[in-house]
Amino acid sequence: MRGKEYSTKPKTRTITYNCGFFHQLNWVVKRTFRNLMLNPQTSIAQLAVTIFLALIVGAIFFGVKYNQSGIQNRFGALFFITTNQCFSTLSAAELFITERKLFIHEYTSGYYSVSVYFLSKILSDVITLRTIPAVVFTCIVYFMIGFKLTPAAFFIFLFTVILVAYTATAMTMAISVGQSVVAVANILLTVAFVFMMIFSGLLVNLESVMAWLAWLKYLSIPHYGLTALEIIEFVGLKFCGNLSDELISNTTQGIICTGEQHLQAQGIDYSTWGLWQNHMALIIMIIIFLIIAYIKLRFMRKFS
Repeated sequence: MRGKEYSTKPKTRTITYNCGFFHQLNWVVKRTFRNLMLNPQTSIAQLAVTIFLALIVGAIFFGVKYNQSGIQNRFGALFFITTNQCFSTLSAAELFITERKLFIHEYTSGYYSVSVYFLSKILSDVITLRTIPAVVFTCIVYFMIGFKLTPAAFFIFLFTVILVAYTATAMTMAISVGQSVVAVANILLTVAFVFMMIFSGLLVNLESVMAWLAWLKYLSIPHYGLTALEIIEFVGLKFCGNLSDELISNTTQGIICTGEQHLQAQGIDYSTWGLWQNHMALIIMIIIFLIIAYIKLRFMRKFS
């Protein structure tokens, strides 16, 4: 009598689909946006909080001056704008956690592929909860605070803020995918954002950081965002219009008269490439984080 054969290797299952990629994507995206329309509480709440914060920040830094205090106020406002975009993406941690069981059921039933589900969640979250709030927040604070009033400066500023929001969202997805508890993902994200905030460039002068710690700034999303926003805002500004020539020429007084001097004190390269390398770094980080999130979702345990 022959004994039963046993194998320690897990049995694989082949998922078959009755329709193509684009048909699946069209169906899942429509369902996702329909759910958002039927349950708009999250979108409305986030937009309301965004407007409230924008009005508060705009009131605090309203009509920033072109003097020595204006340098500090601009720097502080730009720092808050950058970090706010990072922490506002914590809600993205729920994307792949709250629907974990539903996704596993529908995927194993052959309704759609992993790539379709992943792409649909990115599109729905990026358009409704990241792009629109970032645009609204920027439009309010930019003109209330009184940043540089040129079309080029405004649109590059807006592009930078949106890019920071996208990068932070991609990192949130990369960390949250595979987690089963939202609170755990939020703790990990908060710790990561706090460390990034320390190396953004405001809380500590990065030029004075020890070499074995200085490399951490290259992993900081706020660092790239704040650096780009500083270059956009400070280049070409004058802050000594009401000071005497004697004070201006006296470098021992610590007077900063131009935006370029402020950027030099921060160790920032304000050339054209110095600006756009920050955007390039953020785009590379987005790609890396999304790849990590997709791989984690792809190889997440789906069969019991």
